[in-house]
Amino acid sequence: MIRLLTFILITAALVFCTVWFADNPGNMTIVWLGYRFDGSIGMVALGLLALTVVLVLAWRGWTMIANSPGWIGRLLGSRRRKKGQQALTMGLLELASGDVRQALKHTRAVDRYLEDDTLTRLLTAQAAELDGNNDAAKRQFEAMLEKPDSAFFGLRGLLQLALKADDREAALDYAERAHRLRPRNPAVIVTLFDLLLTSRRWDRALSLLVDAQKASVFGEQELTRRRALLITAKAEDAIAASENAEAIKLLRKALNASADFTGAAVLLAGLYRDIKQDAKAREVVTQSWRVAPSAALGAIYRETLTGNPLAQVKSVEKLVATNPDHVESQIVLAEAALEADLWGIARSNLEKAMASKAEARHYRLLADLELRENQDGAKARDLLIKASHANPDPDWRCGACGAETDRWVVSCPSCHSFGSVDWRAPLRVHQDPAAKPATDATNSKEPVAIEQDGTLIDHSNDDDAATTGQPSKGSQPAL
Repeated sequence: MIRLLTFILITAALVFCTVWFADNPGNMTIVWLGYRFDGSIGMVALGLLALTVVLVLAWRGWTMIANSPGWIGRLLGSRRRKKGQQALTMGLLELASGDVRQALKHTRAVDRYLEDDTLTRLLTAQAAELDGNNDAAKRQFEAMLEKPDSAFFGLRGLLQLALKADDREAALDYAERAHRLRPRNPAVIVTLFDLLLTSRRWDRALSLLVDAQKASVFGEQELTRRRALLITAKAEDAIAASENAEAIKLLRKALNASADFTGAAVLLAGLYRDIKQDAKAREVVTQSWRVAPSAALGAIYRETLTGNPLAQVKSVEKLVATNPDHVESQIVLAEAALEADLWGIARSNLEKAMASKAEARHYRLLADLELRENQDGAKARDLLIKASHANPDPDWRCGACGAETDRWVVSCPSCHSFGSVDWRAPLRVHQDPAAKPATDATNSKEPVAIEQDGTLIDHSNDDDAATTGQPSKGSQPAL
């Protein structure tokens, strides 16, 4: 619409000028360098217009001639970039397929057609790494450090090579440098955090959680948990250095951050017990018992009690009253009642505990009860036999690999998983003793179940499920 209006206005202006010159023809005389020109005003205006058109066309022609090298260069450069991008694509595809020789061939084409050598170095380094030539890959990654725009990618490559070579010190250095370049990169934050844990640099790991929060790497609950774990790890070091006051301060800070953190509660209560502050130890156990009872806390509580066995039962009853329906409350009360020869209280609490999940410790306590109350050695032996086949007792155990530890630690000594050690029972495989052994393992229908935390998962129909493509009853994702 605007263009149409502009065209109409210009046309109207030209028509108006033409009509005006026609109504006012006039004459013009020009004398210049001995020459004289006589003509009408219209002819002069037409001549000036023609001269202007000629000059504009001449200027455009000169501009095209002057810029032709650049235009030709851009045309050729566009073709080179297209070939380089095609070579890069093919190189990445060959690299993904595992053909290192063809990938390197395309890499040379990328180097020939593209001016930036960053892509060439990255592709060459990955091809060399895939071929097992880590030294060549390292040289390419180090060369990438020379340019600011490729330095981060070079550091990431060097970091991966250091991790592959199990050079933790070098990997930590590369991770720190990469984090300085991109402080909110999630992959770098997670890798750096794990390396800091391995080197036991708790303070630096705590400061890194601030960047992790800004980058939304962990949720708020996970951040709180990791912070409490790191504070507890610092307290462990303080206990080892006999800095009890600092350890108590740190452990209370960890419990304030995560009240259900059993590891911190056990360490703090045990520390108070060791320095002969039994009342404070019982206070810590009582506070933690409300949210997360455990056999470890119950043992510490009973170790700090004084007086006769009946008085100790009264104290244990106060503890149990804070969480009376938990199985650990029933067990700790049964143990105290057994020591006080209160057979009825011991037996009733053991029966309550075994109603939810029978464990080896339950049968051992029942065997002790039969010996002390009824002097029935035969029944006690039967109970001890049952204990050897029952669900194992809870202990400090890694939830990732199942390894046992004698105490709580921030990282599993076996698989190095962070925060995976907790007071828990192990997995147990149940096998029907009445089932006949199968002569062909592939056709065996022997009922097998895996138990975790008292829940049985039946796998006896897994073969049928695999055949029909339907999930078997009781199946669950792999642990």
